Amino acid sequence: MLFADYQRTDSKIKASRESDFAFLDRSARPEIERVRQFLEALVKGYPEEEHAELVARIQSGNDTHFKSSIFELALHAFLVRLGYSLRPHPQLPNGSKARPDFHVVSPCGEDFYLEAVLASVDDDSDPGAEARIGLALDALSFASHANFMVAVEYEGVPRTQPSGKKLLAATLKWLDSLEPDEILTEIECNGLESVPPLNWEHEEWLVVLRAIPLKIERRGCARTLIGVLDGGVGPIDQWSPIRNAIKFKGAKYGALDKPLLIAVNFGSFHLDRMDEMQALFGQEQYLIAVQDPEAEPRFDRALNGAWLGKSGPQARRVSGAWIFNDLTAYTLASRRHTIYFNPWAANSLPEVLKLIPHALVKGKEVQWYPGYSLSEILELPLYWPENL
Repeated sequence: MLFADYQRTDSKIKASRESDFAFLDRSARPEIERVRQFLEALVKGYPEEEHAELVARIQSGNDTHFKSSIFELALHAFLVRLGYSLRPHPQLPNGSKARPDFHVVSPCGEDFYLEAVLASVDDDSDPGAEARIGLALDALSFASHANFMVAVEYEGVPRTQPSGKKLLAATLKWLDSLEPDEILTEIECNGLESVPPLNWEHEEWLVVLRAIPLKIERRGCARTLIGVLDGGVGPIDQWSPIRNAIKFKGAKYGALDKPLLIAVNFGSFHLDRMDEMQALFGQEQYLIAVQDPEAEPRFDRALNGAWLGKSGPQARRVSGAWIFNDLTAYTLASRRHTIYFNPWAANSLPEVLKLIPHALVKGKEVQWYPGYSLSEILELPLYWPENL
């Protein structure tokens, strides 16, 4: 079994320093139980010879191992239910010691390699500072207010431990001074940003809190103070990590005898097609003629994509990129995904993959086509695991 078999009673929210697996294994919330049951079913459907290694990675307490394993499980289940067969970690005929995640055979008998990779914005921050921030914010996570939740933004880095107790006391005192119906009316008319925030500082760490009034029927029922959490300055861009992951994996295995499809799970809630296009074909840019600065700027792409560089098409060993947006154990029913077919690939992907949402280059344009969603194939309601 993947999870321990016992009667759970702990319904507290996930602590900032708690691992993803530890939270799933101890939470008594009904929606978390649904996630556990579904993951257990996915593991049972995974090739038996790989069970021990997969379960060890999921249970390791390392969130990166956990997320990558869940991603592989989801890919496996999705394709198997579409009639594909998958063999994990096949040995390559070119003698490479590296092995892709799966050798996949389509319902039509065509085969390809599938590699799964996580991508995220590089974080060079101090791990100790992250732990100090998490410990302070836990004070808000484990508290509640009868009339409000809060949107939390922060920036900067604390050199010593901020007092979660003082942060909580200041927050509750401030919320007690507010009238929820007045704040709610202001937000509905002018937006959340129109409400004066509470600024709380510790050394060089600034926390900005904005009050979110609870609807009348939910007042007195909140289990946490934090409604929205947005930490730090945020990424400069959301496309280069995807590009870098595709280029790295595309060069890992050498020349291949079959197409290679790289599945990228980008860990950000907001990812749009522009980011995906920039990752593959180059960054959008506007060019201004030096000789005629008054002329209309001309749209172009920089030659810095995974598939298009200064010398033209590149990474031709990568036959396609299957891009997912923040796929987690909790978002299996709701996240979108698209397979981008590489028009310059040395080996073409099977046509049957076009039953999955995909994008094709047509002349100088890219066109998108619908296909089977995750919720449809995994047989999960759209709002799973919350509402059934």
